[in-house]
Amino acid sequence: MAHRWPSLKMRVYRPMIIDATPSIQWIGPIRGFQREYRILAQWSWLEVAAVPYVFLLDPALKPRDGEDYIDIPHLILDGETPENSALCLFDPDEGQWDNTMWISDTIIPWASEWLHHYEFWHVDGVWRGANAPGPINIREMRRLAEGGQDGQRS
Repeated sequence: MAHRWPSLKMRVYRPMIIDATPSIQWIGPIRGFQREYRILAQWSWLEVAAVPYVFLLDPALKPRDGEDYIDIPHLILDGETPENSALCLFDPDEGQWDNTMWISDTIIPWASEWLHHYEFWHVDGVWRGANAPGPINIREMRRLAEGGQDGQRS
């Protein structure tokens, strides 16, 4: 990571909770399309099935004007504090990432690409990134769960 992304500083985070698993964190700037973002990438390497997560620190994650966090595409929503939600960068059920892969070669570039699409989505509401099968955001998931139609996805 230090070779590929020298601006990301690594630390080992050890939670103060008993039996909590430590994690490796990388904090620092990466670029989207037009701007730089400060991110936190985190991976609990001791957990067999753990996957890395990426969070926006600055600027904070935000929905488009007039929308809510459930409208942001490809987000792992934190219902309690939605501004702390993680970016959805891959489908773990499809084997798109596993712990034999370098986070520096997968997760960080994928986060940069996600930010690129996030910037354009803020302009016109269209998500131009590749989509996994199924709903693009939480609002669409809820509509489908309630028996709504899967409309045109943006």
